[in-house]
Amino acid sequence: MLGRLRREEGAQGIVEFALMMPFLFILVFGIIDFGNGLKTYITVSSAAREAARYASIGNAGTPPSGYVLCSSGSTNAVVQKACGTMGGLQQSKASVSVSCSTSCISGQTATVSTKFDYKYITPLKGVISLFSGGTLSDLTISASTAMRIE
Repeated sequence: MLGRLRREEGAQGIVEFALMMPFLFILVFGIIDFGNGLKTYITVSSAAREAARYASIGNAGTPPSGYVLCSSGSTNAVVQKACGTMGGLQQSKASVSVSCSTSCISGQTATVSTKFDYKYITPLKGVISLFSGGTLSDLTISASTAMRIE
């Protein structure tokens, strides 16, 4: 009788584990993607700050219109500085925008905006859509910094 009771409890443990497994996967995958997303945000933010500082010391030149992909080979020095700072990220998903308040001369403000299309590195999207029926979209991580041109 006691042996039969222990077998039934073992089956109960397996069922409980199977019921909790999706939540465990979502938690672990979420932690991994959150950490990688935070690292990406810090990189994108640092690139905007470094490029804005570079532009503020008189290197703004003629800013391109709109966002420029880092993989496009832009000749603007500020765009190259931002893309170089985001070197650890995939260049085809990173883009930079440079603008000045009226013109890029001393006393005006240079604004550098960077963005990156972040794709999840774990199957978190699939696990969430499988168990909840909802969808999880990819993220666009962006940062912007404005500095006065010296």
